Amino acid sequence: MLKALGYEIRLATLTLKLDVLLARLERRYRPDLPRAPKGTPEGGQWIDDRSVIGQVPVEPEPVQVAGPRCDWFSGGCSMGGSFGTTGMYTIQGKRLCRSCALKILGIEELPHIEQQETLGHFGPKGQQ
Repeated sequence: MLKALGYEIRLATLTLKLDVLLARLERRYRPDLPRAPKGTPEGGQWIDDRSVIGQVPVEPEPVQVAGPRCDWFSGGCSMGGSFGTTGMYTIQGKRLCRSCALKILGIEELPHIEQQETLGHFGPKGQQ
């Protein structure tokens, strides 16, 4: 009998603790309070200013870091140097990096200024 009374007291104590914990949680979580929308710097946090709701920041346009890839070979450029990251010349329907363009045109040994003049005909403005 004394043991059963101990269990009842323990159960009543645990029930009271659970009630207190639930009351704390209910005070902290209020679904009627506005939260900042996902994607904003304050996303998910409780806010006082309801005018922020629905304002999602505009993401900047992606910036292309390198030019189009060189497609001289099916697996990409194998000339080294730029490793095909800047396919800026179009020769025979293929986009080529500088190294591949010089090689296919056979002007690797020419002085730099002559290479530039020749490659200028195959660049973005003077494509052939």
